[in-house]
Amino acid sequence: MQSPIETAPARPVWSAASVLVRRIGQCAMPARLLPGTIVQERSSRTDEAGFTLVEVIVALAMLSVGLSILFGMISSGLGRTGTAERTAEAASLAQSLLADVGTELAVGVGARSGEFPHGFRWQLIMRPYHQSREGAERRIELYLVSAQVGWDEGAGQRSFELSTLRLGPRVTRP
Repeated sequence: MQSPIETAPARPVWSAASVLVRRIGQCAMPARLLPGTIVQERSSRTDEAGFTLVEVIVALAMLSVGLSILFGMISSGLGRTGTAERTAEAASLAQSLLADVGTELAVGVGARSGEFPHGFRWQLIMRPYHQSREGAERRIELYLVSAQVGWDEGAGQRSFELSTLRLGPRVTRP
């Protein structure tokens, strides 16, 4: 009679129910399972990490909305910066006009207009500030001097106005 050692096969025999095959690269390694262990084959789809197509589309839609809002804000800011620069230049020109009244331009009732470079138009209006009494014998009078500087912007027009009071010779009315 043969001993149990002699009858055992040289290699163990693996049954399909007791083997779990792990894939590492292209190599398969068998592993022994305990009796009663349930073996479930894992889907390759659940092993994959990443995003679904719907998640990618939603993320791109959110990104495009965010970028369009950001670009709109930048564009609006640049437009307002341009308007502020033109307004500051108009204010400087209006101050220059008012500084000329009494030195280069005589103070008196009337209006003048003209153009500055870079598309600015100006108008200077001088009128008595208030009517003095008829019987008063004054040689000087207070004048309201207004300088208005305008320019074209987009489809419309904008303007900036400064006013001051100046002393000048009294205008006698017949």
